Amino acid sequence: MIEQNSQPLNRNYAVVFDYDGTLIDSKQVKVRNYREAIETIFSPPEGTRQDIEESCLRTMGANRFLQLEDTLLSLGMGASEEQRQRWSRLYSALNRKTTPSVAEFPSVRRLLSRLEEAGYSLFAASGILEEEFLHELARRGLSRCFQEAKGGDKEAFLRSLMERGFEPILFVGDTIYDQRTAEQVGVSFFRIDTEEDVRKLESHLLPGRRQH
Repeated sequence: MIEQNSQPLNRNYAVVFDYDGTLIDSKQVKVRNYREAIETIFSPPEGTRQDIEESCLRTMGANRFLQLEDTLLSLGMGASEEQRQRWSRLYSALNRKTTPSVAEFPSVRRLLSRLEEAGYSLFAASGILEEEFLHELARRGLSRCFQEAKGGDKEAFLRSLMERGFEPILFVGDTIYDQRTAEQVGVSFFRIDTEEDVRKLESHLLPGRRQH
């Protein structure tokens, strides 16, 4: 976990934000879309809805094909590459239809603005396919808040920041997978589940500043 009252010494202090469930309150929407895509493409046995949703929540934050592998394993099912790609396309289509209506956590934009003003280097990383992720950031007008955004492999992106000399690095996410990724890379982690957590992060990184 992040240490309390830490402050950036210079632009080498990187704060990396996950997207779904961290900047926008999308967890339940994504679980529903994930399950619908699984049921449509793979026709799993009756009574497995809870298993599918638990698998999605357990692996949320990972690359979607790693999520799919976990779900199919829990269901005792296999998949051809053609099925995997059909499922991915359907999942993307469902997300494109529903995600635009998902709200950001109310304090997110203020937090990003204040962190940038304070001298932090801000990045965004997501397990979403990169083209979709960049499009969604641009659609919301969030692209300008980050020096760089990367979709697909969060661990690889965090390691690339380390190699480029950013230190310390704080990864802000919403899932156990995100926390484990931070631990594997060797960076700090802060978990966001609610608007209150967004405010707590602001207090940690910007001690002494008044919140409105």
